Amino acid sequence: MKSNKLILLIVFALFYASCENELDIEPKQKGDANVTLSTEAGVTNVLIGTYALAANKEAYGGRILLYADLLGVTGVTATTDLRWKGTYGELGQMYNKSMLANNVIIEGTYAKCYQIINATNTVIDNIDKVKDPERKAIMIGEANFLRSLAYFDLVRFFAKPYESGKANTQLGVVIRPKAIYDFSVDLSKERSTVDEVYKVIIDGLNVAYTNLPAENDFYADKYAAKALLARVYLQQSNYTAARDAANDVIANSGHGLSVKYADAFNHDTDKTEDVFAIQITKQTGKNDAVTFYASEDRGGRNGDFYIRDPYLAKFTDPNDDRGKFNYENPSNGKLLTSKYTDQFADVGIIRLAEMYLIRAEANFQAGTAIGNTPLDDINILRTRANAKNLTAVTLNDILLERQLELAMEGFLIHDIKRTKGSIDVSDKGDGSSLLPFDADKLVFPIPITEMDANKLITQNPGYSQ
Repeated sequence: MKSNKLILLIVFALFYASCENELDIEPKQKGDANVTLSTEAGVTNVLIGTYALAANKEAYGGRILLYADLLGVTGVTATTDLRWKGTYGELGQMYNKSMLANNVIIEGTYAKCYQIINATNTVIDNIDKVKDPERKAIMIGEANFLRSLAYFDLVRFFAKPYESGKANTQLGVVIRPKAIYDFSVDLSKERSTVDEVYKVIIDGLNVAYTNLPAENDFYADKYAAKALLARVYLQQSNYTAARDAANDVIANSGHGLSVKYADAFNHDTDKTEDVFAIQITKQTGKNDAVTFYASEDRGGRNGDFYIRDPYLAKFTDPNDDRGKFNYENPSNGKLLTSKYTDQFADVGIIRLAEMYLIRAEANFQAGTAIGNTPLDDINILRTRANAKNLTAVTLNDILLERQLELAMEGFLIHDIKRTKGSIDVSDKGDGSSLLPFDADKLVFPIPITEMDANKLITQNPGYSQ
């Protein structure tokens, strides 16, 4: 595994350097593409380089997780679970629900996701250079997984939420089905609908599941694809499909829960609970979640995002390890999560605990007990955390358990949207002013760079350009 990380580092240096300063809507392929893509080695390098793109801080190197928390809490109410005190104005806009179309951090994430998409399209378009059928199938699977991952976060952040039972014809994001090599031509294109984008995501993950092996080192394998499918289906409130996908991962992937809750975090090699993680090395960068959640002595910016009493109050059992998985910032006494204390730890994207929560919620909503009962699944997690077992569960119990288990891991705003919740933005937190799940202010603006380059694209409501 360590040797494979070295390979990733080498390709990172070669591939990512060409994209570092590009903020176009998609990446420019540097050099002579005909030479680079004329061999199996060249196509393989592009695929490995795509993982390096995903590890960038603007994508899955940490910030996409942070955005979900910033959008899910507010800087106005006194009852918010988390408080942002960082000096990054662009991130403060997310926290205060005052985002602008020229926000360079949002622009960077938009661009990076489309760089991932273009790189995966490049691999798929040139896969005929790979002669071994098994290797070809695996590469197609990995490319489809990474492409679906990027589209899923684009459509969740840059479009109005998917709503079960509706046509979902609201604008999603631009779908680019083929690789782009020539950026001198007009690439203008309108956004596809949210429903169309979700279809691309699901189709890609099904291809990935079919093509990928059960084990694939730290690269995406078939159960990473199925786990992401479970997450996508849950976002759609497709409970039977989410249940079955999560159950497949729990029953067949070979992954297990870490013995202790703390063991699921802060490691630089995949552990048993990691269904998919982004690899971080000292040479390629650092875990950017650490940057904003950790104290300075642990590699952060001195705790830009810290925990407040309303979050702690959700833990009614004093023995629950999850409620104690934090530490005081030595410089100011603020409480910080212990999930991000190693700046070179891998970024966990999917861990097995999420699958138990998805299966519990989906079984509850469907009135079934496939794989396990909702109560038993919740108690498995509570037992691991040394929390007292429940004797019965409601839907609210299950949703609360998601917050206790998955807080600060990139779920908050997406759970608010899929459950049609709201954010209290009243001064005293008394519910007198609520921001609904589908509010314009909870959707990222299409970046100005995209609006300037794409003559056909429509801006999101609430933004001037």
